[in-house]
Amino acid sequence: MIRITTIAARTFTAVALVMMTSASQAAPTFDPSLEKYLGNDKLGSETVRVVALFKDKVPMRRMSTSPMNRLQVEHDMIQNSMESQKAVVASFNQLRAAGQIKAQRLWLINGLLLEIPARELEKLKNSNDVKSVTADFPVGLIKPVAGTIASRDREDFTYGLQKLQIPELRAAIPGATGKGIRVGIVDTGIDGTHPDLKGRVVAFKDFVNGQTVAYDDNKHGTHVAGTIGGRNASGTNIGVAPEVSYIGAKFLDKNGSGTFANAVAAMQWIADPDGNPATDDAPSIVSNSWGGGKPSSSEDPADNAMCKAAQGWVQLGILPVFAAGNSGPSARTVGLPGGCPLVLTVGATDQKDAAASFSSRGPAVWKTGSFTKPDLAAPGVAVKSSIPGGGYAEFSGTSMATPHVSGLAALLYQVNPKLEVTKAVQILKSTSDNVGADPNTFGAGRINALKAVKAMSGSRSLE
Repeated sequence: MIRITTIAARTFTAVALVMMTSASQAAPTFDPSLEKYLGNDKLGSETVRVVALFKDKVPMRRMSTSPMNRLQVEHDMIQNSMESQKAVVASFNQLRAAGQIKAQRLWLINGLLLEIPARELEKLKNSNDVKSVTADFPVGLIKPVAGTIASRDREDFTYGLQKLQIPELRAAIPGATGKGIRVGIVDTGIDGTHPDLKGRVVAFKDFVNGQTVAYDDNKHGTHVAGTIGGRNASGTNIGVAPEVSYIGAKFLDKNGSGTFANAVAAMQWIADPDGNPATDDAPSIVSNSWGGGKPSSSEDPADNAMCKAAQGWVQLGILPVFAAGNSGPSARTVGLPGGCPLVLTVGATDQKDAAASFSSRGPAVWKTGSFTKPDLAAPGVAVKSSIPGGGYAEFSGTSMATPHVSGLAALLYQVNPKLEVTKAVQILKSTSDNVGADPNTFGAGRINALKAVKAMSGSRSLE
């Protein structure tokens, strides 16, 4: 297998090509926490929830650049998962028919989500088709480090939008509003009735409580949505791209808790909300402020299920934007999936463009190399945005920085809906403002919307 061997010298494109290489022929990697079940008759009847990754058998096409191309890529992913998993699925057929196991195909990562009797783990460990087996594990919200209820009569634009030069952008290019672009949010939900967001949640799925109408029982997802594309119902413009549409996947509960398996299920759903590859209903960008665990110097990111999911989005032409985490200021504190090579990772700055003390720092160190993280920075201290019930709050965290980047990416996709992920990343980085010397604190710099949109469109109007 080709290995990732260098650090920042490699481009996003080069890393993508490496991540999409074929799987190793080595024996499956088996989660040590599951070893206690092997050969143990006393524990054999216990039900375990695991994610099994499989070795690829169908060559993948190049990354998607259009709805038609995305259809072909998704078709390949589904075919790859069916072919790779065929033997293992057949071995469980009798148990499935008897209702003794539950299985969900995760074509986004070529994996299976299984709830099975522990004695059946032997089939996975001994399969030549299985790449790794991991016990489902908790992931959670990257929770704000501080928050206060905000007044309704502040400045015309939040300071974050001012830092990005959004007022100047709207004066120069009035149509730069994100119109026609879908942005995904994998989080605690979205209050679709909020005055700043109303009427723009075009798809929603609740992996926690099964509700069908968009809602948010935590505040976080609605706050994120407001920074991405909220309007100015309070008298203050809060959103970078106020005419985007939202696709919301709620996999975190009211406390901000979730599991990795549900996270991947949500990531797969949001890549094709109606389940029909032939329809163009996927988002261009997905904003994420959750995670669990850290990069490991003993693991190849190509074998990490979180990184595989992000890779799947990139292959489908979807830009994955993730918060770096709130565990700074020490080095090597960026979490996962923020530490995955193909993720666009965001750190936080304050009103003076200084790095927020809480903002997680890089590098992300893996067995195959070390990567500069975060990739970019954005305002993330005392950011005013929407909360459920029609209110507003000022929260601080890399979760507040991340949606600024997602909103700006939406403006770029408005200029060019066929924009490739790698090109979007290049523009965001090359037009950012240098606010600090350390790339593992600021990445390429703090984003600048005026520069980025002008770099793509000049000063022409947008419809």
